[in-house]
Amino acid sequence: METEIGDDENKEKQTGGTPTSSASQSPIGRRRFLQATGAGTAVALAGCSGGGGDSGPVTLGAAYILSGFASLYGEEAERGIEFAQSRINDNGGIDGREVDVIVRDTEASGDTAIQQIRSLVQEDNVDGLFGLDSSGVAQAVAPQISQLQVPFMITHAATPFVTSPQGEHEDSVGNEYVFRDSNSLAQDVYGAARVAEELDATEWATIGPDYAFGYETWDYFQAYCDGLGVEAEFTAEQFPALATSDYTPFISSILDADPDAVLTPLWGADLTTFIGQAEDAGWFDQIDHTLFSVGMGTDYPSDGSPLPEGEYASTRYDPFVPDSETNNSFREAYYEEYGTLPTYNAEGAYRALYLYKDAIESAGSTEASALVDEFTGMEHSGPVGEYQFSETNQATVASVWGTVTYDDEWESNVLDPVNRYEAGPDVLSEALGDSDLPTGI
Repeated sequence: METEIGDDENKEKQTGGTPTSSASQSPIGRRRFLQATGAGTAVALAGCSGGGGDSGPVTLGAAYILSGFASLYGEEAERGIEFAQSRINDNGGIDGREVDVIVRDTEASGDTAIQQIRSLVQEDNVDGLFGLDSSGVAQAVAPQISQLQVPFMITHAATPFVTSPQGEHEDSVGNEYVFRDSNSLAQDVYGAARVAEELDATEWATIGPDYAFGYETWDYFQAYCDGLGVEAEFTAEQFPALATSDYTPFISSILDADPDAVLTPLWGADLTTFIGQAEDAGWFDQIDHTLFSVGMGTDYPSDGSPLPEGEYASTRYDPFVPDSETNNSFREAYYEEYGTLPTYNAEGAYRALYLYKDAIESAGSTEASALVDEFTGMEHSGPVGEYQFSETNQATVASVWGTVTYDDEWESNVLDPVNRYEAGPDVLSEALGDSDLPTGI
């Protein structure tokens, strides 16, 4: 069986909060879940669309942001898809069948994403789905996936509520068909609180996007700080709309509050716009620490910008950690192919294809219920390390935070030093303390 680059030699285990140089539970049965009761132009990365039974190609559908303020995420995902697809097909495909991927643009809209996904399932007859970049879009899509009864592997959108079963919280939309291979907001923000433990900062503020991701990031950060006993006062918050062009009033409001540190989950072009205007306003001279939640998602392909050196940032995948044969081989081959380090969106999409490959070959079928059974509790290994899907279909991957540093060899920002914080269900549950927020894992 063809595996991911270096997969057979990957013995790297996740560790809790161990500093690393960047140039550095047992299986469970079917999860006990509270079960939930075409538009646009397809970008075909291979020539054929539509399912082919047991003899034609395996056809997968992907939905990412391919236009607008966050199109870079979709472009990076397409690279990861292309990279995995070519390697799988060059090495015998999936059970001897080629894999085709049809990619659709969600336009960062829940309504558009639902239309595209329904088209992929009902018109293109895909065998499985993956993708999504926005938490708000993911929360809109998840109930539709339950109705369509086709497995969906989320590779980017981070809201914990899509892997929190319905009934656990008023916002929970998790169901048996929705999985996530990247770390969630709950896992990532736990790492932010662990960073906060070590900083000489007591007054905190946030500036984040005016939708689920921004609000949930701030809610979880406060809950974790309380649960971990971090001495913190939360003094100011600003939530500008997506695709804001003028951050000046929001920046001025935060600077007037004069916090010691700021946590920001701004992303895409919004992050780049904010940083330029924040630098002009003297933000990084006045604010001691700025923590960029998943800020390294767009930094690798932009030649060392936009993140300022010395600040803290997180990522859902680090091209140097773990220091395993799988990750090192993937990084080198990807860099040779594209001339840039792989971002987490590229890696997450790449790994989704291998997850489908393993599930289909293990099941001997592309039938939806068989794939759901295979994904449930699956143990897997990839560039991100070794992990297992939890009882709520969330990958038990680490929270990765580090210090932004420019690396001359790679001509790119990297995280160095970088910490990997174990972020499994017991760890998160304990850290959330008395909060009613779900771990989503």
